[in-house]
Amino acid sequence: MYGAGAEYAMHSLLILATRPAPVSVSDLAGYQRIPKRFLAKVFTRLKKAKLVKGTEGIAGGFVLARPAQSIHVMDVLKAVDPGRTLFACAEIRQNCALFGDKPPEWAVSGPCRIHAFMEEAERRLFAFLASKTLADLACEFQRKAPGEFCERTGIWFQDRKTRRAKRHLNADHDAR
Repeated sequence: MYGAGAEYAMHSLLILATRPAPVSVSDLAGYQRIPKRFLAKVFTRLKKAKLVKGTEGIAGGFVLARPAQSIHVMDVLKAVDPGRTLFACAEIRQNCALFGDKPPEWAVSGPCRIHAFMEEAERRLFAFLASKTLADLACEFQRKAPGEFCERTGIWFQDRKTRRAKRHLNADHDAR
């Protein structure tokens, strides 16, 4: 199963997909009320995977590295949780009490049927996730969320950026 990093990444990228200007990790974390340090680590992985790009400075932050319609959900999951699988077979089929210390050949030959079943389910899930993009998610979200919420979100992020710029100006003024 995918962890909090995958969830944080998906929600944050969904915000970036709907924002025209760079957004800082600090603002993303504050908006979602999630740990900033952990989100920063997630963004390090997203940047390394070339899913986001960052800009420095007071108005800096992150933007999507390419259009939302070309970033697939599976790309994000691979970047944040590389090599993650949904099922790990521990080969317990050979531990049956009736077998003693040596399971019979019929019990352990070939792939474990449960493992094979779960691998097929995982392949289908991964194919589905590879077929969906951030643009698909953004479209679904915008259909669900009231327009007022989207407007208030824009105002919230702009207000944070404006406050940061004012603090920066005041700090420069005080330094003189």
